Amino acid sequence: DWDYGHEHPDVHKVAKEINGYDLNTGKLMASFGGLKSDGTTSSGNWLYCASYTEDGNMAARRDPTPDMFNVGLYPKWAWCWPVNRRIIYNRASVDLNGEPWDKEQPVIWWKDGKWLGDVPDGGWPPIAVDPAATKWPFIMKPEGHALLFGPGMAEGPLPEHYEPWEAPIDNPMSRQQNNPAFKIWRPEEQGTPDKFPIVCSTYRVCEHWQGGQMTRNCSWLVEMQPEPFVEMSEELAAEKGIANGDRVIVESARGKMDIVAVVTKRFKPFQMNGRKVHQVGVIWHWGYVGLSTGDSANVLTPHVGDANTMIPEYKAFLVDVRKA
Repeated sequence: DWDYGHEHPDVHKVAKEINGYDLNTGKLMASFGGLKSDGTTSSGNWLYCASYTEDGNMAARRDPTPDMFNVGLYPKWAWCWPVNRRIIYNRASVDLNGEPWDKEQPVIWWKDGKWLGDVPDGGWPPIAVDPAATKWPFIMKPEGHALLFGPGMAEGPLPEHYEPWEAPIDNPMSRQQNNPAFKIWRPEEQGTPDKFPIVCSTYRVCEHWQGGQMTRNCSWLVEMQPEPFVEMSEELAAEKGIANGDRVIVESARGKMDIVAVVTKRFKPFQMNGRKVHQVGVIWHWGYVGLSTGDSANVLTPHVGDANTMIPEYKAFLVDVRKA
């Protein structure tokens, strides 16, 4: 039954449902450790169980009292999921006997049969105290240990920096310019910095919601953002003779957009390998259908897929900009 209100839903009721209840007593759950699979408890999201308890809204706390070791955890200020733990895998900060590696700034400490300090990431005793009853610190890994790299990646195994498929500079950190394992469609459509010297990225702003299909068909969102635009720095605008509100052409090796220029202090030129490189930003929510239509940013973007997920490389590519 919906009893959270209609005109103005009671956000506290919603938060309590997310936290969860003991359905036998009607009391709010104090920890996800008490959740059961037999139908006697509820929780909208176990990660937030203990965020709103019988003691009140834990996230609303504003007590600046430091933690017992005074290392900046502030356990009574707001709330952290899960169970108000401030540092994940914090048992890795102690040795096999539970003694902190850094005794001047300990995070947790095993003393008199219990953990002190931050909420331990797993309440088992230290390894040397009871090897049969404990677990290694990295509890989300089957072996309990941290890894420098994981299995199953298409590249690696160690992290490496690659430049995007289109980049204004050579890779300053490696002789390998691009990810050798990513997927490229239409390789003939690669832009070069001599023709397209400006870095472009795509994004949305707060007036946009989800994809363009929703944004372009919500009248109030169209009213707030009526047409696509490109953001650029004052420095680039001055070089190109572009004023705020001018119509400009943003062009890549794949296509071009005719959109409005927004000249802003939000963008600044980069210094890369000893030279100045400009960046622009294009809003991607437009298309040919909807209450507001306009050029799609996808006409500019390269057809490059991440080596592991095939997520498109739409956040860094090359363009040029000129007045329309």
